[in-house]
Amino acid sequence: MNLLATSENRTHFERLIDRVIEKTATEEQMPDDVTTAILKNILHANEEEVIPSQRSNIWSMRWFKISAAVLLVLFASSLIYWSTLYVKRDKPLANNALPHTIQTPIQPGTNRAILTLGDGRTIELDSLKNGNIVSGNSKIIKQGASLVYDASQLPTKGTAVGFNTLSTPRGGQYNIVLPDGSKVWLNASSSLHFPTAFTGNTREVELVGEGYFEIAANKEKPFYVNVNGMQIEVLGTRFNVNAYANENAIKTSLLSGSVKIKMGNTSSLLKPGQQGIVKKDHNDIEVAKVDVNEAIAWKNGLFQFDNADIKTIMRQISRWYDVEVAYEGKIPDRRFEGKITREAQLSDVLRILELSGIKFSIQGKEIIVQ
Repeated sequence: MNLLATSENRTHFERLIDRVIEKTATEEQMPDDVTTAILKNILHANEEEVIPSQRSNIWSMRWFKISAAVLLVLFASSLIYWSTLYVKRDKPLANNALPHTIQTPIQPGTNRAILTLGDGRTIELDSLKNGNIVSGNSKIIKQGASLVYDASQLPTKGTAVGFNTLSTPRGGQYNIVLPDGSKVWLNASSSLHFPTAFTGNTREVELVGEGYFEIAANKEKPFYVNVNGMQIEVLGTRFNVNAYANENAIKTSLLSGSVKIKMGNTSSLLKPGQQGIVKKDHNDIEVAKVDVNEAIAWKNGLFQFDNADIKTIMRQISRWYDVEVAYEGKIPDRRFEGKITREAQLSDVLRILELSGIKFSIQGKEIIVQ
């Protein structure tokens, strides 16, 4: 209620109401005989007839007032949720700036990556025009924010297969189509090491950071993803792997198909909707249910949180906005849930989080959490 009483929130609040109305299906007027019957049942008025006259209008006004009060409470309690759901870069939440905010707003990440070839040469893909990239015996095609490996010309027998590495910096993302047709999306600060052709009995790649995989089915040639001592075996499936060094576990979330996770002498088979969790310094594999939409929200252009603490959120923000994070004093124990577009400016995202009582200041490329 305090938020609603603040004049600077009025424009934003009215915008939220408009969005709710836009997303509400068209309502139709009930016939009078139907509304009368419903009202009769509600009032248990079996002994006397309920006539849609002035009395009915009085009840309508009462229900209108009650409905208005309920709506007001709902809007007040859900203000933070709706704001986190629909922040846009061109629509800042408020005009008040965060303390020490630099004049130039910190923008979100973009499609940026570096391709390292087998001979050590590097290619900055964001500055490269669309077209063919020839590397040894392999042909690579740049198509916007995607690399496509052409497997129509396999290396001749006895020819060594080269290995390439696709790396995204902090504040970057990219996707690639491997020689077998499998697709991989890389999140910020991640890399994928892979052969330019799959010529053996298996298909193997190595992941650092986070990636979403859509593997081309091939029962004769299983696909393996090697991640920091852990191996994921797949045939044809869709899954996400979060294996950042500064996270406390490697998390494999399965959307469809099946995968087998191997860690040391331990293995576990995942079903769709499950997540395999391997904590640091442990070989045990924990299997739990997972919201797959949350797991791949980054690929769909969203931050999505479900009971996440502030440090978990700030690690994602640090990677996507390419900023450092420092903490001062005792940080309030807050839990967050909701969605924020990854296209939002950093200041907009922090203003949303500040509604929970946590304070931020920006000094250059560093965020101070208080």
